[in-house]
Amino acid sequence: MNAWKRFLAIAAAALFLLSPLIGIHAIADEHIAEPVPDESAVQRAEDGDEAVLTEEPSEEPEIDEHEHLLEQIRETYKNAKKASRVKSFKGKCGKYVNRQLVLLGINKKYIACNGNKAYDIYAKKAQTTGGYKITAYRAKKYTLKEALEAIAAEDPHARNILVGFQRGTSKAGRRYGHVLFIHGIEDDMVYFSDSFAQKIDDVRYKEGEPIVCSIETFAKLYRKYKLDGVIHFG
Repeated sequence: MNAWKRFLAIAAAALFLLSPLIGIHAIADEHIAEPVPDESAVQRAEDGDEAVLTEEPSEEPEIDEHEHLLEQIRETYKNAKKASRVKSFKGKCGKYVNRQLVLLGINKKYIACNGNKAYDIYAKKAQTTGGYKITAYRAKKYTLKEALEAIAAEDPHARNILVGFQRGTSKAGRRYGHVLFIHGIEDDMVYFSDSFAQKIDDVRYKEGEPIVCSIETFAKLYRKYKLDGVIHFG
């Protein structure tokens, strides 16, 4: 009986010593394995990763420059009246143009001047207080049509152009000149407004209303005005 007990004790001790080795062999023989993830979950994860990798970036909507310029003219006119506290800019072309330059960030501070002084004020500067480079087209070298064509040739999407006249056609215009602001030239079409009503091809445009016409038509519209020059704020 004592011999049997000794045998059992020895056998138990041997099993205890061998148990780690048995575990190692069991893992090596794949008797013990990690839980297998659900196949559908794996597929969903892989599909998600692939979707992230293959998804094309969303394209930003194209800007309609025609509508953008029209809306800019409308908003600038409305805000210019509000900022200047006037109901109309008739007889106040300098105030209208220089207020627009501030609202559009071309100038940081308002500059007061009459129409016949506007070109000379900016032609003497290299850039505006808003950091815009100034390129001047003097009337002694360019006609109005030639100046705008030169600007459009340099930049097909030209923006921010001042046109200064030494004299206009009205009594006040002959004394104080005239100045207007072109918001842009797109496809050789001029986008602008004026401080008084204009009529083009039997269409009457109110003060501040957006006007769109060809460079040639624009030049004809102001052919009786004496040009000082054209300024491009680039």
